[in-house]
Amino acid sequence: MKAKLPEFGRTYLALALAAGFVAYLYLVESKRESGPDKDKEKVFALDKTKVRELTLQPAEGEKIRVFKEGDAWRMAEPQAAPADGGECDSLVSALETLRIDEVVTESPASLADFGLDKPKVTIGVLAEGAKEPLKLSLGDKLPDGGGVYATLPPAPRVFAIPAYVVSTFEKKPFDLRDRSLLHVKRDQVKTLEVKGPDGAYALARDERGEWGFTRPLATRAGRWTVDGLLGTLENLRMESVAEEEAKDLKRFGLDAPARTVILGLADGSARRLEIGGPAGEKKYNAREASSSLVAVIPAAIVEDLAKGMKEYRAKRLLEVAAYDVEGFEVEEGGAKRAFAKTKDKDKEGLETSKWKRTSPDAKDLETSKVEDALFKLGGIEVQDFVDEPKEAAAYGLDAPVFKLSLRFSPGKPGQTVEVGRKGDAVYARRTSDAAVLKLEAAKAEELIKAVKEL
Repeated sequence: MKAKLPEFGRTYLALALAAGFVAYLYLVESKRESGPDKDKEKVFALDKTKVRELTLQPAEGEKIRVFKEGDAWRMAEPQAAPADGGECDSLVSALETLRIDEVVTESPASLADFGLDKPKVTIGVLAEGAKEPLKLSLGDKLPDGGGVYATLPPAPRVFAIPAYVVSTFEKKPFDLRDRSLLHVKRDQVKTLEVKGPDGAYALARDERGEWGFTRPLATRAGRWTVDGLLGTLENLRMESVAEEEAKDLKRFGLDAPARTVILGLADGSARRLEIGGPAGEKKYNAREASSSLVAVIPAAIVEDLAKGMKEYRAKRLLEVAAYDVEGFEVEEGGAKRAFAKTKDKDKEGLETSKWKRTSPDAKDLETSKVEDALFKLGGIEVQDFVDEPKEAAAYGLDAPVFKLSLRFSPGKPGQTVEVGRKGDAVYARRTSDAAVLKLEAAKAEELIKAVKEL
């Protein structure tokens, strides 16, 4: 029979194990923080927050000079233009953390022996308050290919840095350009207008953040499809510059743009994207209307816009989540029933929801049945949109099978939908929606049955 440790012994053992684990973690983290590179000399004693200017001078090619203006980066050479802040910050970070692998020689007989008489690229970095920039010149690769010879002019010392960092500094001017065409964030957009060969339409975002069409008719838009279009516009980047200062827009098909997208922003300003003629395979000429720069953009945005208004319509009867509904009212043939959700706590103290019918008679309901009906309401697809509807009787909406009004949590406007039958077809009409919707019949009949059974 095995002897049991006394209670204090087990406690001591547990504490000893915990202390050992903490000590192990400390040693591991210390090694990780010190690491093989931690003791190596830094190339520059540099604080990236103080850097105000960067230059890249390749042996062949144009000199690039970017500078900090407030919190933004701008390009001064080879042309004046906004610079890509992320790319510039990445360069500064790379210089701040760059370390010397080994010192090759303190006094080289000839810099030509290391390819440093005519460096492949020279990097200059000017810090706040400094009169002259710090410079780093990169030469040939080491014989084993794992490093690159470097020097800090005018000092003669030659040292090696890792070869893999060299590509960080091998940039062309366009690599450091700010390639964003519209400079817009999707959550700033309040209105959206599209014109093109596929039709013209306009949308607006309401106080709940939901999108709806305002032209050519008032009808709901699909939240996720509109958000996807806005994401494409937010991330639109030029692939190249067709012309910096375009004088003749006709050459690019921009004298009469094939497509125009106007974004109205929360601050009252607007961005106007004009898309012209093709600029090669799956590429188009485009510009932001307030700029004289003509850019070449990928075809993705054109392909999205070519889908037309129908692509961005709300293709479900309602976007409803059962947890978000606080109550609802059903009207059938003049009779009304009201339902409300109450909240309670179970034995474990967790919050639960229960549904009750509050009128015309009070009755506890099976929560799952109510939630199933709400789930069915949110799952019905629209088969067709009737944008110029006839009289309500043509769709059975003069005497609806039911009218359902939803109440949501405080601060969210309610929604109402009417459902009617005409022959074998089921139609619906939503709050403040000019269109009549032809519904997927089988699922619509399931909803009608679920509502009647509540």
